[in-house]
Order: sequence, then structure tokens, then C-alpha cells
Amino acid sequence: FLYTSPPSVVGLWFALEDATTENGCLWAIPGGHKLGLKSRFVRANGGTRFDIFDETPWPLERLVPLEVKTGTLIVLNGLLPHLSRANRSSRSRHAYTLHVADAQRIYPSDNWLQRSASLPFRGF
Repeated sequence: FLYTSPPSVVGLWFALEDATTENGCLWAIPGGHKLGLKSRFVRANGGTRFDIFDETPWPLERLVPLEVKTGTLIVLNGLLPHLSRANRSSRSRHAYTLHVADAQRIYPSDNWLQRSASLPFRGF
């Protein structure tokens, strides 16, 4: 959901516990980042909405589970379609996520996630 122009966002997903299909692991479409940007989640009129660029359905039949052990780091291209399903088990599936982006790219003012003016984004 985070976006820069041109795209540069990378998601880091740290498994704090084993993640399985039973407890809601991530799923992704292999090569899906090559399909391009289909939509953006943006701020608008005091709320949020999706801007749709391509209404072609995602090839959900290609989704594969990303089952991992505690301590695993999953690195996600910002354009990779991914999801997690409900945890229907009795076990938790905690994870820590972080997103990074190239500081030289444009972070649009309508991105759904914004920092306050007192704590702006800045490069390393």
C-alpha cells in the first residue's frame, strides 16, 4: 500500500513465531511484481480510497504460501501482490514489519500513511 514515484518501496517481514497456513502465514503471487501497479490506497477527503489503474483480476490461483520458521526475514518488492489469511488456529503468529524506500524518490502527499510535519521522512 505504500508508494513512491517511481516505485522503490521494499517491505521487510520478520517472523517472531513460526508462520504456517494454519495460523495465517503470508501468501504471494510469484513474479507478481512484474504485473505492475494495479491500484493505490490514498488519502482523500478526510478518509481513504483505492485509485484503480487496472481492473484485471489478480491471478489468485497462483498464490503460494510463505510458511517460515521463527527468525526468518521475508523481503517483499513493493509491487508484489501478497496477503495473509485469517489465523484459525489456537497459536499466534506475531511478526514485525518495516518498510523502506529510496529517499530520492517522491513520496506523494496523498499516500494513505503520512508522518507529521514535526517528524518528516528523511534518508540515512
